[in-house]
Amino acid sequence: MDASKEAGGHLVVNWEAVQAVATAALVVTSVAAISYAGLQLRHERDYRAVENLEKQLSFFLSEKFVAVRRRLAESRLDDEGLKPWTVEEPPVSAFEVLDFYEHLSLLVKKGHLDVYDVWHTFYEWAQPVYVDMQPLIESEESSYTEHYRDLQKMMRQMDEIQMDRMQTQKGEHWALWTPERIIEHYQYELKTSGRPRRIRRRHQTQLTATRLRDDA
Repeated sequence: MDASKEAGGHLVVNWEAVQAVATAALVVTSVAAISYAGLQLRHERDYRAVENLEKQLSFFLSEKFVAVRRRLAESRLDDEGLKPWTVEEPPVSAFEVLDFYEHLSLLVKKGHLDVYDVWHTFYEWAQPVYVDMQPLIESEESSYTEHYRDLQKMMRQMDEIQMDRMQTQKGEHWALWTPERIIEHYQYELKTSGRPRRIRRRHQTQLTATRLRDDA
């Protein structure tokens, strides 16, 4: 766009053209600045998500919470396998474990954790407990259904990731774990004092969802 022209031997500035060029340059600069700020914000959010994941994993592996998980395993097993329970009289030791996973689901809901990272780190530990306690979490007869609503949503998201990895058709989420696998999970918690089967270090320590893949 020509911002000037000759008039009577004098150079006349086309201020409208100058203003248009300046406005266009400002728009381009603003778009670039917004894009850069958005990129920085995403990087910051990703960093905080990793930091939050490390904090949750550290608590999960702490002696205090390992003891909580062991108490649940002890309360669920006897010589014949899984102990029976009812929605009216659930195992009290299950609530601390379920509340931890509910807390994870809230962090996912608020954008402080990525659901894929939670699946990668906690799925093999959360899923058998969830299936074992499914009536308490989902049954209309349970008074805790609303309390664990976010956990229900997160577990289904993680199931979709797992089933996609298994390259199977979508099915009911509790079909991924049989009673035998749930028993094996609790036995593993007791024998290993709650430590992970395998640890991989890559920027941060993560548990890997290997058990279901090995058994499939």
